[in-house]
Amino acid sequence: MFDSNNYLQSILAVIILGMAGSAASAGDVSMSVSSREAYVGSPIQMQISINNASDYEQPDLPQIDGVEVRSAGAPSQSSQVTVINGRRTESRSVVLRYLITPRRAGTFEIPALTFKVDGKNVKTEPLRFVATKSETGDLLFVELAGKKDKVFVGQPLEMTLRIYIKAYRDQDHELTLSEGDMWNMISEHTTWGSFQKRIEEMANNRQRPGGKEVLRKNAQGEERAYYMYEIDAQVYPTKAGKISGDDIQIVVNYPTGLGRSRDPFASFFDDSPFGGGFMSSPFSNRLSVTSARPVVAEATVDTTEVLPVPTKGRPLDYRGAVGQYQIVTQASPVNVHAGDSITLNLGIIGTGPMELVQAPPLSELPELKQFKVSNQPLAGYVQDDSKVFSTTIRPRQAGITEIPPIPFSFFNPETEQFETVHSAPIAITVKKAESLALDAIVGAKGTQSKTQDKAQSTAALEPSFVNIDTPSVLTSQQPQTTWSWWWLSVILPPVLWVVTLAARYRHWLVERMPSLRSPRHRCLAHISSATDQSAIADALLRYMQKLFPAKEATGIADSSSESAPTIGAMRSAGLYELAAEAELLLEQLSHSQDSYGTVVDLEEQRAAAIDLVNRLSTCMKSRSKRQIRRPQANRGRKSKRAGIAHSFVLLLGLASMSTTVMASETAATAPGPAPQVVLSQEQREILFKDANESYREGLALAKTDVVEAKDGFLKAASKYQMLVDAGISNANLYFNLGNAYLQSDQLGRAIANYERALKLQPDNRQFQAYLNAAEAMVQTADTPQELTGPDRNLLLKLKNVNSILVKTVGPQAIILVLVLSSLTFWGLVIWRTMGHHLSLWKFATLPGLLLTAALVSIYLQADNTAQRGNAVVVEQHLQLHAGDGEQFAEVAELDSAEGHRVQTLAHRGTWTQIQTGKGQIGWVPDQALELL
Repeated sequence: MFDSNNYLQSILAVIILGMAGSAASAGDVSMSVSSREAYVGSPIQMQISINNASDYEQPDLPQIDGVEVRSAGAPSQSSQVTVINGRRTESRSVVLRYLITPRRAGTFEIPALTFKVDGKNVKTEPLRFVATKSETGDLLFVELAGKKDKVFVGQPLEMTLRIYIKAYRDQDHELTLSEGDMWNMISEHTTWGSFQKRIEEMANNRQRPGGKEVLRKNAQGEERAYYMYEIDAQVYPTKAGKISGDDIQIVVNYPTGLGRSRDPFASFFDDSPFGGGFMSSPFSNRLSVTSARPVVAEATVDTTEVLPVPTKGRPLDYRGAVGQYQIVTQASPVNVHAGDSITLNLGIIGTGPMELVQAPPLSELPELKQFKVSNQPLAGYVQDDSKVFSTTIRPRQAGITEIPPIPFSFFNPETEQFETVHSAPIAITVKKAESLALDAIVGAKGTQSKTQDKAQSTAALEPSFVNIDTPSVLTSQQPQTTWSWWWLSVILPPVLWVVTLAARYRHWLVERMPSLRSPRHRCLAHISSATDQSAIADALLRYMQKLFPAKEATGIADSSSESAPTIGAMRSAGLYELAAEAELLLEQLSHSQDSYGTVVDLEEQRAAAIDLVNRLSTCMKSRSKRQIRRPQANRGRKSKRAGIAHSFVLLLGLASMSTTVMASETAATAPGPAPQVVLSQEQREILFKDANESYREGLALAKTDVVEAKDGFLKAASKYQMLVDAGISNANLYFNLGNAYLQSDQLGRAIANYERALKLQPDNRQFQAYLNAAEAMVQTADTPQELTGPDRNLLLKLKNVNSILVKTVGPQAIILVLVLSSLTFWGLVIWRTMGHHLSLWKFATLPGLLLTAALVSIYLQADNTAQRGNAVVVEQHLQLHAGDGEQFAEVAELDSAEGHRVQTLAHRGTWTQIQTGKGQIGWVPDQALELL
């Protein structure tokens, strides 16, 4: 029977146990200190325990005035499992330890700390402790002495730290510790202030200050013997007033007793700032320090006074340097266009603290008003007694001949005056900016130079220099197939002429080409020309085997075994009468006499064989017509049409095979597409609007401030590029991007984007004109080597002439000439072939010449395009490596490479193998190329 009371009690017990388990696992935090009393300079330990927590965050160290707090190491973790009366409990704890070092006497409070434990904030209770100063008496003195009566803020000052420690003498053992032993009594909790760097240098070099015994007066004015240690260092006062030693506090663990020990001085040597292994104990296996107390002393300072740097006569470019300095500059490159970047390096050499030296405010110097200079502070690096800074400057206009002397101002403490030194001027050449904003495309009308002709020969449209800002720019386009249909006018007319020619002269072909005859005609011809019975039998048997292919059989008619399978096949087909006649005729042809001994007439047998062949042909034709059903006939016609369609498709495939192969090779060797940026339509419109505004601002400033104009063009280019990266493929967008790149002197990227625009709109004359002008700006340092030999020179000249022709009339005009001339020429030829009287020399010569010229032009253009490559270099200096990485050796270095086309050969990771116009092969980073 179900006991409801027991069931409720069980449920209640489970709930209570669950609550108890939850309470046991809840995280708690406790804080304690090793002692509530401490000596100044001697640390006590603070311990924080976090129990039964699965997750926690360490608190920020508290800031306590007069107390130094630092971590004592990594947290320690422990876990414990306890089983009592069959019940298993598990506890975990994490202990955080910190060292608390008071720097002055007084009562201090460690504030409540807040921890985040298991997602909840847990706060500890505050703790108070007291610090007292161990009576130093006459045991320890510290002095800080400068070697000058006065210095200025920031001026280097040679100072000496003197530490006097009274030698400890143990009366029971009548033993006095040496100066080395007493130096090792200095605690690691000592703060060295400005001498910290010097102490670390000595420790790293396994050195220590040498001590010597001197006489010094104690607090009562009595002379006593002390060990004196001197440490020299160069310090740089940071504030005016008396030299302060507040950041120096010497702590010595002064011995109070010695005792026997196997490992002498093991404890206090480890507490030394130089480590216990530096000095060996003079009491090895005899005596060690068994007890000690900390004694602390602050440094007493002499009367050296720190004066502030005066404000009267302070130069505007002064940035706090105190001492004596020189400045040198170096620039690269020195031959640039207006708006190009010039790297300017500044070297400051001097006697002051070089790590504190600041670069002169270049953006505020009137000497550099003709340059665009960044107003960001420069971060330099110190090397020996100099500091080097590097920045970029950009000339605002053409015609600037030098980077003027750069001033550097400092305060000379020797003369107590501000002084300014200057660097030497740097000669530079600043040319007019290479962009379309002025007259790179359209020059003066009339007489033009060869360079202008190259850029302007096809510029029938005068550029407006205004980008296209219609909303249609944000709509992707498909490439126009202008160059993909013309081949039909070249291939189909000659094919049609061949068909016409074959139809007109088919009888002549059949007569002169036996392979074109039917098997019946060949058999009748062989029978008619046979000179004996065996030849007639052989021709008849072969024809029968064609009609009834029971099995392959060769031989002559007099062998009955050869004809038996064929005769059997005829009977299987239902032609019993013809099979019997054929068998009888073949039997007769195998004998020269009949059964009565009469000689057989050869002509009668020839006629009988011809009659049998004709009857067999007629019978097979009638049987075929009866057996072919209407659906089969439809399928035959469909198959015929399908064959024609397949042939047409095959023709198309053959015509476009070269293009397909080239595209597949490019895809195989080219880097993959960059990941697209996802932009909403609203974001695209905002970017497009901002890009157009930046471009218009650049145009407005192009004649007055090239640098600001280029900044506007760069902003426009970056935003147009974001739209392209978002997947928009639009000819006008590529055109806008090409303009922005060209105006900002990124020639290679400009050429690549003009090419992309032309791929979408090949007949756009404006795009072609801008591309021609951009290509005219490409420097010729890396052009292909000139071809040698008369034939190659002629080919090169033809290519150049054809290139000018294509740029002048456009590819569409050449295609139109090709189509019309091909149709006219082949139409006249076909008309004449059909039998009409026509003078081909009179009417077809001109279309034929035009057709040949158009084909040659298209071939030369395609060959020239293939040789130019499928990628554009976008860097001025290009290094070709032997492999896909910087670690591989350089195989070539190309100057003035920007804008030149190269052919990609392979791609691996972020590197692409290319071949230049000169035939050089090497690997370059992907970012050095723009694929076309």
